[in-house]
Amino acid sequence: MKTVTSPGGFPNKPHFAALTFSHIHIPGDERSHQAPGHGHPVEDKPVAEYIVFDSEEEMKKWAADEVEYRTGFPSPPGFVVFHVNPR
Repeated sequence: MKTVTSPGGFPNKPHFAALTFSHIHIPGDERSHQAPGHGHPVEDKPVAEYIVFDSEEEMKKWAADEVEYRTGFPSPPGFVVFHVNPR
C-alpha cells in the first residue's frame, strides 16, 4: 500500500485503489475573531488522498479496517475503492 503524492506516482498498470475524503481545519487568527473581515478566517479545506494497493485482498482488508475504525463516528467512512485500468 502506498499513497500517491505526485502525478508521477500513479501506476501505469492495472491496480486496486482507494480515494479517501477528509478535511483539514484551519483556525482563524486573533484578528479575524476581533475584527471580522481582517486577518485569516476559520477555514475547512477538503483533502482527497489516493492510495494504491498491491492486491485486491490488501484493499479489502484496508477497507474493512477503516469501516471498523470509524464505527460510531457521526459520518460514514469517507472513501471509495475501485479497480483501475489505466490507458
